[in-house]
Amino acid sequence: MTGWPGWDGAPGGALRPALPDWVRADVERRSLLRTERRAGRGVRWARRRAAVTAFGWIAVASVTPVAAVVDGWGWLVVGAAAIIRAGLAGWETAVIRREDRGFALPSAPAPPPWALRHSAAAEPLRRGEAGLAALVAMARTLAPGAARGPVRAAVAGAADLVDGLRVTAMRVVACERAARAVTYPARRAEILATRKDLVAEMSASVATLDDLLAAASEVVGTVVASSPDLARLTQQIEALRGYAAALRELSG
Repeated sequence: MTGWPGWDGAPGGALRPALPDWVRADVERRSLLRTERRAGRGVRWARRRAAVTAFGWIAVASVTPVAAVVDGWGWLVVGAAAIIRAGLAGWETAVIRREDRGFALPSAPAPPPWALRHSAAAEPLRRGEAGLAALVAMARTLAPGAARGPVRAAVAGAADLVDGLRVTAMRVVACERAARAVTYPARRAEILATRKDLVAEMSASVATLDDLLAAASEVVGTVVASSPDLARLTQQIEALRGYAAALRELSG
């Protein structure tokens, strides 16, 4: 029953209505933006806390010379310690800022959903937005290291590709609008031929993105995860079973 038009198969044999491509393209784009904002929220708070700490210690260090003149030279030691603490907090801020390199996202404006309605550009644009979101999800599963660099670079390339898809989608929409405005069949045919070429270009770009996803999945699948060794867990299971058997024998 998954072949019914307008419906998608769901787990357990249930059916759920499928969103049209012109809606799903916008949903994929907004979902990726929300995910990136949530992922960077903790890092932003850590960077803000480190910056506030640095400024606080700088303020303490700036008033210690006056306090030393008024209350004794021991305040200079406090000022030196404050300068050291401010330097450490500043170093922490720099490290967080250097490591918090979020994934590259498309910068080109996306066409509004209502402009893509009944447009031939909706399907390839939706596939591009979904492919970028999937690639970012793959990259987030990799810990910082040698394997994450190529996947991060692939994300940047995919973001540029989606930028191109968005721009081309706007051109397709403009051609379709022009075709509706033109009354002469020959001129309309020329415009529709241009639209066909643009859609073919988008489809080729999406096919390239599919290849990129397949290659990234190979990297993700071959990287050894930092999970416990399965052999060691198997040994622990056997040891627990032996201990349980010994307890049963003692109990009688």
